[in-house]
Amino acid sequence: METLVLSILALALSLVILYWGSKRVVKGASGLSSCLNISRVVVGTVFVAFVTALPELLSSLFAVGLGSSHLALGNIIGSNIYNIPLIIGICGLVGGGITLKNSTINKECIFMIGLSVLMITLLAVIGSVTWWMGAIFVSFYPIFVYYSIRNGTCSAAEECKGPKPSGKAIIKDILLGGGALVVSTFMLVYSALNISTIFGLDPFFVGLTVVALGCVVPEVAVSVAATLAGEQDITIGNVIGDNMLTLTLVFGSVALTSSFSVSLSELLYTAPFMVIATLLLFTMNKLGHNVNRAWGVMMLSTAVLAFVFQTSFSIV
Repeated sequence: METLVLSILALALSLVILYWGSKRVVKGASGLSSCLNISRVVVGTVFVAFVTALPELLSSLFAVGLGSSHLALGNIIGSNIYNIPLIIGICGLVGGGITLKNSTINKECIFMIGLSVLMITLLAVIGSVTWWMGAIFVSFYPIFVYYSIRNGTCSAAEECKGPKPSGKAIIKDILLGGGALVVSTFMLVYSALNISTIFGLDPFFVGLTVVALGCVVPEVAVSVAATLAGEQDITIGNVIGDNMLTLTLVFGSVALTSSFSVSLSELLYTAPFMVIATLLLFTMNKLGHNVNRAWGVMMLSTAVLAFVFQTSFSIV
């Protein structure tokens, strides 16, 4: 009982720290966009996404170090399942809608779908995670960063308008905010794991749901803060960049660090949801739909459906 109470208190404190850190990251990202003349979508895709994805990277490597590679894999898959529907869905509700106006979203979605299918295919055929898979996926990350920055210069002055804070202020905001995100996320994940241990859940399922949802919280917090501040481009960039980073750098790092077997059943009831979530974002942008409250509800329903399906499968 004492452990449960302490875990709940840690959970509450982590959310407070998370809120503060999110506001600092958004402030620093907005200033970085103005100073470097880079669009806010790219700032969200490259810089903000890297900061908010640190929990996925560190928690996955930490899990591998503790001998729980399946928890790390579940975290990677779960993060890419819940990132898009939760972030887009919640921001669509609380922010009064998100405007999808970036022409590169479709290309990036296709790239993410391709990487997801490649990962699923390799794991299904080989039946295990290997070091050479890690080398392949890690190599995609610098290519994506180069492509994003090269095509991310503002085409109009208003795209990067805003106050131009000093470099020192920007670095301070991003480092303090990023540090707060990492600390609060580890508090969140640690407390959630303590609670889940009471119920004796499978490590892969814990990574897929508890840890993944905990690691998604920073992205959701930063994106909501950005949406409420009118920085919708940072929101979209953060969603795309974080999923891309998780598929390339995080999965690649885990694979380079540890080789382990993967069952076909683990893939079949989880991984397809990664593709479905990305397809929804692709469809909305392709059809020219802004993310209003109706779309927000649909995206959240997708996340709930995935969670219920995976939980039911694991319990059975």
